[in-house]
Amino acid sequence: MKQFKISFLKWLVISLICIYFGFMVGKFKQDILQHKVQSLALDVESLTLENTQLTERLNLTQAEYQSEKQVHKVLEEDNLALNNALDASNNKLYFYEQVVAPELSKAGLNIYSFDVTAGEEQGTWLFELVLMQGQKGRHDLTGNVEITFASADDNKKVTLKELKSSFESSFKFKYFQHLKGSFTLPEDANIDQAFIVAEADGSKWIHSQRIEKIYDWKNFIEDGATTLEELATQSE
Repeated sequence: MKQFKISFLKWLVISLICIYFGFMVGKFKQDILQHKVQSLALDVESLTLENTQLTERLNLTQAEYQSEKQVHKVLEEDNLALNNALDASNNKLYFYEQVVAPELSKAGLNIYSFDVTAGEEQGTWLFELVLMQGQKGRHDLTGNVEITFASADDNKKVTLKELKSSFESSFKFKYFQHLKGSFTLPEDANIDQAFIVAEADGSKWIHSQRIEKIYDWKNFIEDGATTLEELATQSE
């Protein structure tokens, strides 16, 4: 009986020791996990703070970019406006030089400009043709203008009179004259060049005159240009 009690006590002591060690191991593991959780929480807090700072820097950078983009856009618009104003000023200067400065102008009839802009309807175009006369030997000029559109591939031509247009082809002036109108090209039209021929009648003071200019219609359409490029110098 005594031996049984001693064995039971040993078993009980060993069990308590095992339970104690088990508890200590579990507590050690729990402490490790708590430490990891705390470390992860600190990492999350640090990353959250870093992410907030990066977001603020990104927002600031985007705001600076948008501001610089707006400034750049404003500068581009100002530059374009200045260039347009300069071109307009140069054109006016050239125009009036041709009218009032005999040493700078050619005698007789001259095609000063031919400007075309798109109309509201598809295939419709608005145009303004400016004719002028140099100061040397200046007299009243009367005559007619013919505008022809041509294809370089098949040599097909169509005049403004053959199109749906509003254009008064006759002119009469001493200094200059603006001829305005509109026309509609067929949808299947394959136009490469625009020809303008102005013919002034002769009189007892002046001989008859003929002026022709050619403009690059194909590149005007394909490149979305704002002005027609002249392909040939005028001939009398």
